Amino acid sequence: MTTVKCEIQWLVYLLQDFKVSFEQPSLLYCDNDSTRYIATNPVFHKRTKHTEIDCHIVREKLKKGIIHLLPISTTEQLADIYTKALGPQSFKNICFKLGLINICFPACGGLRGYGY
Repeated sequence: MTTVKCEIQWLVYLLQDFKVSFEQPSLLYCDNDSTRYIATNPVFHKRTKHTEIDCHIVREKLKKGIIHLLPISTTEQLADIYTKALGPQSFKNICFKLGLINICFPACGGLRGYGY
């Protein structure tokens, strides 16, 4: 989450350089309830000690309105294709949602044919 926050912040600075105003927060979807709670809760616990700096960075951007955390079902989390080993059906569903196509599959297959 902190890495994505840094990328968002960089884009905000880039937009400001081009004189484009950034008026609404970027929506950041998170499928982990504990992570969202820690990011929005100002109280630290012993178990969150190692993530303290990252939490401060994310909280600061939440308060400034640069990002806004939203919950998402783990089955709808599109980022899972990059971070987890998925079953064939989940993989195909996410590929379809992202608009990915298999360029090695025959042209008649279209978006539905992933060839797996």
